[in-house]
Parts: sequence; C-alpha cells; structure tokens
Amino acid sequence: MRIPPLTALRTFECAGRKLSFTQAASELSVTPGAVSRQIRVLEDFLSVQLFHRANREVGLTKEGKEYLSRITDAFSLIKSATDDLMDVPEGAPLRVSTSSTFTLRWLMPRMNSFYSRNPKNNLQLSMNLAAVDFQRDDLDATIKLGHENTPQSVVRKLFDADLVAVCSPRLLERHGELKEIGDLAKLTLLHSTARPGNWSLWLNAAGMPNFTNRNVMYFESSSLAYQAAAEGVGVAIAQLPLVLDDLESGHLVMPFPIVAPDDEVYNLIWPDRSPRNPSFRPFRDWMLDEAQKTTARVAEVIAAIQQRRQGGGFARVA
Repeated sequence: MRIPPLTALRTFECAGRKLSFTQAASELSVTPGAVSRQIRVLEDFLSVQLFHRANREVGLTKEGKEYLSRITDAFSLIKSATDDLMDVPEGAPLRVSTSSTFTLRWLMPRMNSFYSRNPKNNLQLSMNLAAVDFQRDDLDATIKLGHENTPQSVVRKLFDADLVAVCSPRLLERHGELKEIGDLAKLTLLHSTARPGNWSLWLNAAGMPNFTNRNVMYFESSSLAYQAAAEGVGVAIAQLPLVLDDLESGHLVMPFPIVAPDDEVYNLIWPDRSPRNPSFRPFRDWMLDEAQKTTARVAEVIAAIQQRRQGGGFARVA
C-alpha cells in the first residue's frame, strides 16, 4: 500500500489551505523551513510538483489543487470518524455560531429563558458570517440568514426576515410625521454594509424604486444601524423579528405601514450525523419554541400594519 508520510500529508493540507508556508508553520507550531522540507518529502514521494515557488510566494500547481481537494476530504472524514468515536466530556460547551446582529437583537434577550430551562447547559457563542462546514469547523450548530448550501447538515427554519423602516419617535417629533415616502429626503438613511440591499428591497415594496437620498450613513452591522435609529440619528431598514421588543417598548416606531418580504429566512443548522453533545437537543427544542413565539408576534404586527393601510394614509405603526 503506497501511503505518503502522514506528517508530510498534514503539512501539505495546511500549506495548501493557507497558501502560505509561514502561516502553515504558525498553525502547526513548526518553522517555515520545516514546512518546506515536509512539502519536498511529499513531492519526492509522489514525483509530482505540488507548489509553484516564486519570490517568497507559493501557489498550487494543477496537480496540487486536485490532490489538495481529495486530501482535504480525507482529513474531514478522519475528523468526523474521530468525533463520532470520542465521547464529549460532561459539561463540554455547546458551540454555536451566528451573526452579531442576531445574537444582540434576538438571542441575548432570551438567554434567561434558556438557562432557566437548562441551568447546566454550557453555551459557547461565536460571531461568524462565514460559510460553515461541519466536517471542518468545530461547531455543534449555526444560525444563519439563509443556509448557503451547508454540506451534510439538517436545516430547520426559524422565522422570516421581513423588512420594515424604523426610527425613534423623537425623530418624528423633531421633523414631523412622514406623510409620504418622499419625506424621507429630509432625514438621514441608515445603511448596513452587511445587508446592502435592504433599502432597495423596502423601497421597491413601497413603490419608490428610484428614490435616492444624499443624506446617508453606513454601519458595519445591522445592529449598529438599529441602535443609531433608536438614538434618533435617522431611519433604518430592520428585520422585523429582530426589533419586535423595541417596537413594543416604543423605543422604535415604523413611520410607514410597509413590509418588504426578504427571500432569505433565519435557519437553525446542525450536522446530519447524530449530535455528540447532549446539550444540543435541549438547545434545538428551545430555539424552535422561541421561534414559534416570534413568528406569532410578527403575524400580529403585520395584521396591524394591514389594518392601517386599509384605513388609508401612512400613519406610523408603534
């Protein structure tokens, strides 16, 4: 059986993934020279050049790319088999990734409810917008807007992400009620670079696709745009499920009774193999229960919006 030295294979997988001998050396806790030597060992064994080397930069050859793809799959299978075999220590954290906006606006306000039902659960949250691969990433679940074709996973819808315009009631007290979409021209429109198309989606639903405003402000995340709206800086486009509490408390209002559907929905996603961490099922069940409550509350708000529209005018919805 012709199997290359495993150390050389592991080094190649890391260097190919990083496209850097230096970064691979850091991950493997060795020197760049040691990485280079292991790559040479593998190339000599295979009698194939795996990397182009020029001016301290490296790139995979055609053969190297093909080999890396298959080697990566093999290492993923080894990791999966090892995870399935090894028991998770009692009290091990449940590792869940999601966005900062979802965490701050929906998950954190409900954490007391979760821990009251599951006092021994050790939840470890990470903020991550990148695509997830459970064969590669050390995660028990992820919460995503959309599912990005996450491989080898189970996807359960949590709720829709309908879009509404929101602002502080203090803003309307200063500038007056907004009677038509054109009145937005006198205010600042708050944008999230993480969701750059939200304003366009909402304006299309409002029948004003060509509306523009020079008074704009950009934020790195939607949660920052929502906070700026609550502080009276301007008007933001928000995902309705994430601002329900603010609308009910009066910190935010909807100046127009217009809801724009979003094609993407929030999903809870987990590996399709049997969960190794016993804390996962209680977390999943709690998430789905809370999502049902959110869906019901959103339906009530949308019904109120429809009643306002039937009444005529653009009276704000608190």
